Amino acid sequence: MLGTILTTILIIGQAVPNPGFLSVRSDPPGFPIFVESDSIGTTPISRYQLDPGKYWVTVVSNDSLEALYSQLRTAGIGKKLSALWTLARIDGATSQVEILPGMETAVPIDYQVMQKNATRAKWLFAGTVGGIFGVGLALGLVIGLVAN
Repeated sequence: MLGTILTTILIIGQAVPNPGFLSVRSDPPGFPIFVESDSIGTTPISRYQLDPGKYWVTVVSNDSLEALYSQLRTAGIGKKLSALWTLARIDGATSQVEILPGMETAVPIDYQVMQKNATRAKWLFAGTVGGIFGVGLALGLVIGLVAN
């Protein structure tokens, strides 16, 4: 074993990294999981081996994200809003993790957190639109009072 490692070091010129592990649990189970756009299965995932480093872990593929971005650029207002709410849900289930040699990194995914992110986005949108409407109304009243 030691001979193989030393031979590998001589051939490659560096030590073979000690892998780390990624475990992903979700409530409910069954979410597809992607690491840097590569599918690694559905939850629960236990001790998926990765080289040490930082990775993005999410529940959506890059192709699906591109479809959502395309929808934001080209679709009607209803589909654009639907895409925004979906992106907010995805954000609630996306994490950047650091895999350390010989260590297990656990990532929890909670559907309720995903839903709360979408609800928060809807409230922010409604508040922004309402705020703009309110400012416009107040400005109109002030201008109307000054003009009279």
